[in-house]
Amino acid sequence: MLTNPPLMRRGLLIVLLLALTGTVCAAQEDLDTRLAPLAEKNVTARALLLMKDKRDTGQLNRAVSLLQQHLIASPEDRTAKMFCGYGQLFLAGDYMLKKNYMRAAELSKQGYYAIDEAAEQEPENALLFYLRARMNAFVPAESGRCVVANKDLNALQNPPLPTSLTPMLTLMRARAAMNCNQPEKAAQAWNALRAMGAAGEPLYRIQSGAPPDWTSGEILDVLVPLLEAQP
Repeated sequence: MLTNPPLMRRGLLIVLLLALTGTVCAAQEDLDTRLAPLAEKNVTARALLLMKDKRDTGQLNRAVSLLQQHLIASPEDRTAKMFCGYGQLFLAGDYMLKKNYMRAAELSKQGYYAIDEAAEQEPENALLFYLRARMNAFVPAESGRCVVANKDLNALQNPPLPTSLTPMLTLMRARAAMNCNQPEKAAQAWNALRAMGAAGEPLYRIQSGAPPDWTSGEILDVLVPLLEAQP
């Protein structure tokens, strides 16, 4: 059994990522509509559809296996590598629930490594850094990943991403600042989110716990462009 308490705390809190299917309406119909046509020829699109319910371990395993096999033949596919890392982190939460701490720690390490490698091997691709921030902004403070999230979020301000992503980016800034013990920065982000009215209010309520599912803006302006650009 794993006896490293800090590592156990990190792993246990990763379970938050396994969460419930999300706190905000996941726009699942949008996800199916947009990704299903791509999934006919695109491995990563198929994997993302398998990952829709992060509580379904069987589907998560299928998604990760699918991406790992694809990466053997196409190791330069950074989008596939990014989502392979996502899947590994979701699976780590499941292993923590089963008290298999060693396997959870192994998957967590692999997941973070894949996410970092995917982003840093394609530094001109802002959408990959968005996805890295999307994961790191919500993982527990004990992981230390809020530092990476803040760095990426600062870089993503210039040039700015599509305005459809502004509410989620603001939520990410708030959560990353909270995890990095930056209360003033967090308060500014929360206030900005609340000031967005209907666009920000649902996200404003996610002040702890699991991240929301993909928004319609993310599906249209992050997932689809990345998938369509895949070889």
